[in-house]
Amino acid sequence: MRRKEFEVKEREPINEVLKTAEIGYLSFNGPDGWPRVTPLNFVYDGRILWHGAIAGERFDCLKHDPRATFVAVSAQLYLPSHLLSEENATAATAAFKSALVRGRCQAIEDPEEKCSILNRLMEKYQPEGRFKEISPKDPMYEKVLRATGVYALTAEEVSGKFKFCQNKSKEDRQKIVAKLKNRGLPVDLMFSEEIRKTIK
Repeated sequence: MRRKEFEVKEREPINEVLKTAEIGYLSFNGPDGWPRVTPLNFVYDGRILWHGAIAGERFDCLKHDPRATFVAVSAQLYLPSHLLSEENATAATAAFKSALVRGRCQAIEDPEEKCSILNRLMEKYQPEGRFKEISPKDPMYEKVLRATGVYALTAEEVSGKFKFCQNKSKEDRQKIVAKLKNRGLPVDLMFSEEIRKTIK
């Protein structure tokens, strides 16, 4: 990573990004040499886990070459230039927490594990419940489970990038924090605190 001030090496904050991000992006190699990228709903347990079709471009590409890179962003805020300057557009920036995972993908074949992962996906994206637990023994789910693939990206490399204006001066960061607090949106308060933590 070129900007070392944004690099995060500790696994705990990276894991938190991967546990809380709503959407991630999986990139993989196409047979024509062009990269492919697809958005995913996912859960994380040390692996990136998702469900999908057992046919189609992504399935065929990963079967041919299981290597993939996955990126997720758990928090992101555009910081407009006028927080620092009424004229200079180059003062605009963004703040975010992101994680990158590289590894190899494989299909999950065990029916019980497949259902466990599908239930975790439901719990993440439908936390209010109101669904019957998915089970390979339940006739209601039997047909759809035969047509549904569940996949895992096993991490071989994990990195994080947290950008909270560390490349700006202490004075500029203090100014951004004050203006975000003054604006007062819930997301502003969270980001102002993250930026404040970088001020020594």
